[in-house]
Order: sequence, then structure tokens, then C-alpha cells
Amino acid sequence: MKIKSFIALCAFAAMSISVFAQKGELRTAKTSYDQYTALKSIQKSLAETNLQSAKQAIDKASLHEKTKNDPEVWTYRALIYADLAVSDSTFQQSEQLVSEAAEALKKAQELDKEGKNKSGIENAQKILAQYSMNKGVKEFQDKKYGEAYKAFEDVLTRLPGDTTVTYYAGLAAMMAQDYPAAIKKYSELLNTNYSKLEDIYLNLSISYAAANDTAAAIRTASEAAQKFPQNSVFATREIELSLMSGKENEVIEKIEAQAQKEPQNKIYPYYLGIAYNAVKNYDKAEEAYKKAIALDPNYTEANINLGGLIMNQGIELYNKANALPTSKQKEYEASMKQANALFDKAFPYLEKAVELDPKSRLALENLRTYYVVKNNVAKVTELKSRIDALQ
Repeated sequence: MKIKSFIALCAFAAMSISVFAQKGELRTAKTSYDQYTALKSIQKSLAETNLQSAKQAIDKASLHEKTKNDPEVWTYRALIYADLAVSDSTFQQSEQLVSEAAEALKKAQELDKEGKNKSGIENAQKILAQYSMNKGVKEFQDKKYGEAYKAFEDVLTRLPGDTTVTYYAGLAAMMAQDYPAAIKKYSELLNTNYSKLEDIYLNLSISYAAANDTAAAIRTASEAAQKFPQNSVFATREIELSLMSGKENEVIEKIEAQAQKEPQNKIYPYYLGIAYNAVKNYDKAEEAYKKAIALDPNYTEANINLGGLIMNQGIELYNKANALPTSKQKEYEASMKQANALFDKAFPYLEKAVELDPKSRLALENLRTYYVVKNNVAKVTELKSRIDALQ
């Protein structure tokens, strides 16, 4: 009986020693990892040696029957492998390391029923998030915007609600032309106090326009214009989008208001000219274009548009005159006189536009039309050659 008892005691002792040995591997991993974290910012080579020692120890502890279900083992395995991934600045070996870290983290969360390893688990999440952040930045710098977006999205699965990362994700998606994703990310930031809120509104409006949702793009620009009245970019964008989408009548008042705020800005009377021309208020359109030219005599677009506006009015009278029966000679002569007066009125702007931009097809075509109605064959031929040369 005494012998059997002795044997049983020895067996128990052997089992205890085995468990103790594996607990020793965990302690070694913890000690080496703690040394790594203390040294990594001041003595990199020694820190990396400690990280490798921690890896070897935790690998043994995570495989042994006695410790493989210990949540602390898997928490440290997640921490160690996550830091190994972050330390690989080339990203060549890191994908497998990240996979191992993520698997360990999942197991630690499953096993840690009492929450004793909560702090370590949260730190492992942060380290993996840092890895994805580093990867996302590198991919963005390499212009691999789709990959950058995926990396930033991974950060957000680990650190949900991080406004800076959400902004980067939106920017990466926008650059990758994934406009629905960009819109989603930017929209999430609208009700936050993120410091780059003006950029968010602008990029959101651009993304809506690129996704062919012009109404949403205008709405976003309008909301931003009210929120940031000191920033004329939003008012200008709302005006431009409205003009592009045929909402000239609705935006005239806003253009006039902005012109009053910035009386020296030539762009607003120019836009006002476009809007009034679209609604066929030609007198106000002419007045607006002239105001833009008064602010900048070399404003090419305003000269082109004003010359074209006056020429079109002259052409309308010219065509009506030619449509009159021969019995209405006096009316014909009166209309032709008015038409020619308009042509002559338009000429300085038509000529100036070509002078300012000799390669503008529209400017050349407008001037050529003037010489056609004036029956100047030589000039018509010359301008046709210049237009053909543009092709």
C-alpha cells in the first residue's frame, strides 16, 4: 500500500511539473514581451530579440495540452504576433502574422469568460489597427486607393467610430472612384465635430456629383454654404452645379447675393450672365457680362459669351428679315439695319475673345459667323483654315 501511494504521489508530481513547465513558457513570453515593449522605442535590435523570444515561448505554450485553453496564452499570442506584423515595415511577411494574430485574438475573446484579459485583448486590437493603418497609408501613397480603403476599413472594424480613419477611408474610396463608399463614409462624419468638416462637405458634394446624383450634390453644397458662410467655395459650387443642371432660374438670387458679398469677384457676374441668358433675359445677361469684363477686360469666357449673345440677337433679326416677303421692303431694311448694328456691337468682343484665346474653337466660330453675315469672304476663308488647323 505504501508503494502504491508513493507511485501515485510521483505521478501527481510529474503532472504538476509538466503544467508548471508550460506556465513557465507563458511567463517567459510575458517577460520577453514586456521587455520588448519597454525597449522598442529606444533600442530596436534588442527589442526585436525579445520579441522573437516571446514568440518562441508563446508558440510552445499555445500548443501544449495543459495551457492551450488558457485565455492569457492566446491574449499574449495575439499581442506578440500583432507586434511582429507591425515591425515588418516591408509588409512582405506580415499578412500571415496578422492572420495568426487575428485568430489568436478571436480565441482569447472566446476563452476569456471572466474578462481578466480585457486590457490585453483591447491592446491587441489597437496594435492590429495600427498595422492596418500603416498599410493603408502606404497603399494610399502608392496610389493603390482600393487597397488603402480596405485597410482603413479594417482599422474601423477594430476601432469603430474613429473620425480620422473614417475620413481617410472616405478619401481613399473617393480616389478609387468608389463613390457610394465615399458617400457613406463622409456622411457618417457630418454630425461629428471632426476638424476637417469643410473638406468633408466639399468631398461629399464632389462624390455625389461623380455618382450622378446632382440633386444631392447641390443640397450638400447648399447646406455647407449655410453652415460655413465665410467660405465662398460652397456657394460657388452650388451655383455651378445648379447652372449645369438647368436650374438657372432657381439660382439667380443666390448668385446676386454672392455678387454683393464679393463685388470684386468677376465670376459671379459671369455666372449671372449665364443664368439670365438661359432664362432669355438678354438685357440683364448683357449687363452682367459687361460687369464681369469691367472687372477683368481680359476675361476670355465673358468676352466669348457676350459677343455670342449679341451676335445671336442680330442673327435672329437677320433671319426674320430674310424671311419677309418682297412686299415688305421697308420692314426688311429696318430689321437688317438693326441686325447689322448688333453685329457691329458684338464685333469688339468677338475679336477680343480670339485675341485672348487664339485656339478657342468657339471664339473662332463666332468671329467667322460675323464675317459670314458681313460677306467678307477672305476673312471667312482665313478663319476656316484656323479652325480646321485645330483638328
